[in-house]
Amino acid sequence: MVAIALVGKGLKSLGLGALALASGAAIITLQQFRLNNLKQATDLTPEIVERQAQTEAASLDLWQQLPTYGYDNLVSDWIFLRFLQYFGDDEARKLGDYRLSTDYFEVIVDLDPWFKEGYYYLSGSSSLYAGTPDRTVELLNRGLAEMTPTVPDQSFYLWRMKAIDEHLFLGDIPAAIQSYKTAAAWAAYYDDPESQNAQQRSEASVAFLERDPRSIMARVTAWSSILGQARDVETQRRAIAELEAMGVIVRIDENGRPRFQVPPEILEAEKEAFQIEEN
Repeated sequence: MVAIALVGKGLKSLGLGALALASGAAIITLQQFRLNNLKQATDLTPEIVERQAQTEAASLDLWQQLPTYGYDNLVSDWIFLRFLQYFGDDEARKLGDYRLSTDYFEVIVDLDPWFKEGYYYLSGSSSLYAGTPDRTVELLNRGLAEMTPTVPDQSFYLWRMKAIDEHLFLGDIPAAIQSYKTAAAWAAYYDDPESQNAQQRSEASVAFLERDPRSIMARVTAWSSILGQARDVETQRRAIAELEAMGVIVRIDENGRPRFQVPPEILEAEKEAFQIEEN
């Protein structure tokens, strides 16, 4: 009876919010236990990796629905650590894909939009490895809407990151120009050499894109990288479609590796662009 009374007092001292969060965490922990069992049961196979992904997707979906009772940053940090574990599991990723990267990104942005350092890892994984730069830009927009030029510190880097995705992956030059302009304006709030350099580079990018918005070879390189990293058919098909839309001839060799042929007119257009930049 004494033990029960002490437990009761302990639960009351936690508060209902923390108790509810702890209950949610317990559910997630059970799912994690199940996930670990899947990993340890036998050698990994594509089927097991897919089941792992489904279990993790269910956990992420649950975290989006659970109230955090003021512990947003703590939960966000914990989910980011799970993302690093997911991304760093090379064996599983070779057998599966990186599609959950964007789901991690979304949960973390919603919980802690000021988690600037997390964006650097999450955006790259979402765009380059998962092959979803459109969702990356959407999530960057969502996070940047909660920021100012000075909060979090040096948040202008995220505008540059968004501009790169808009330019190289999406080919949305007007949006990229606007993002670079905003990056330059926000960087102007700082007087350190690093920020001033970022301002100058952003302004130079604006000037270049306004003079010649083609930059086709840069986009070809970007989507070729996505195709080379792709582990699932859906991402491969999208990368091939993007490359073919730019005039690139894509074929898969006997070893299953993609091979590219860039038409001469694209190379000539790129040479003209470089000449314009030099002038």
